[in-house]
Amino acid sequence: MSRKILVLTGSPRKNGNTNTVVKWFTDGAREAGADVDVVDVASLRSKNNGCVACMGCQKSEKYECVWDDDVKPVLKRMPDYDVVVFATPTYFFGPSAQIKLLMDRMYSLIKFDPARGCYTHKLSHLKWALICTAGGDIDPGPALVEQTFKTVAGFIGSNCDSLLVPNASMYSDELKHNTALREEAMAFGRKLAL
Repeated sequence: MSRKILVLTGSPRKNGNTNTVVKWFTDGAREAGADVDVVDVASLRSKNNGCVACMGCQKSEKYECVWDDDVKPVLKRMPDYDVVVFATPTYFFGPSAQIKLLMDRMYSLIKFDPARGCYTHKLSHLKWALICTAGGDIDPGPALVEQTFKTVAGFIGSNCDSLLVPNASMYSDELKHNTALREEAMAFGRKLAL
C-alpha cells in the first residue's frame, strides 16, 4: 500500500522558494509511489487569528476544532495520513504566520485531562517532516524553526525529519535553477514515501 503524505505549505508567495522546493519534494514522493496531497495553508480562510482558547474542542468527544472554516477539515483529516510535511519560509526566526495559525489550532487534536495530568490523541502513527527555506544561514532562523517542529513531534511520540534550505533569497530566482537542491528535495520526498 502506498504511503499517504499531506504537505501543508505556508508560504504566501505562490511561486516562491518554499513552493518550488515543495514541488520537487512532491515529484520525488510521487515517483516513489506515495499518494500526496498538498494544501496551500496560506489561502485557507480562518474565522479567527489562530486558536482563541475557547476550549470547545476539549468539551467535545471529537478530535476536531469547533470552528467551521477552511482550517477545520484540514485538521480533521491529519490523522488519516502516514506523513505530515510542514513547509514554511523562515519569518523572523520562526515559521510563517499561516503555518503557525494552523499549528496553534492543532490543539484541538489532543484531549487534555488536567485532573490526571495526561493527554490523549490519535497522531502517534504520524511521521512528521519539515521543509524550511530561509534567506540567511541555517543558524539561527531555520534551526529554531526545526527545533519547534521536533518538539511538537516529540510531544506526540514521533520524530521529525527536516530539509533546511539556507541562503534562498526571495530577491533572486537562483534557487529555481539549483539542480543539486532539486535532487536533494526529490530524494527527501522519495525517502518519506517509503
